[in-house]
Amino acid sequence: MGFLTIFMADGLSERDYRRALTAGPAFISTRRREHREMILSAGFKRVDEVDLTDEFLITNRGWHDGRERYRDEFVATEGIASFEERQQDSRSQIAGIESGILRRALFICS
Repeated sequence: MGFLTIFMADGLSERDYRRALTAGPAFISTRRREHREMILSAGFKRVDEVDLTDEFLITNRGWHDGRERYRDEFVATEGIASFEERQQDSRSQIAGIESGILRRALFICS
């Protein structure tokens, strides 16, 4: 099995854990269980991880900047409140990635 996921870095302090909950997508909480541990507990014997965090940051910056570039069109379509909320969420996620509390990886399990 293979899957891509966004997750919290391992070993976060309580403060950084709360920041990651806020900065990441709604599904980010693993209740402090490491991904490798969860996968192995599901019966897989081998877990390979390909870190894609750098690419994740590039993609997030691109989405943010692209939405900003076409701000008027987005605002006309979704309204200013929605546009600003999505841009703020994007900035929070970028800050989480840059500070090392959010990661993205491809897990390959067998």
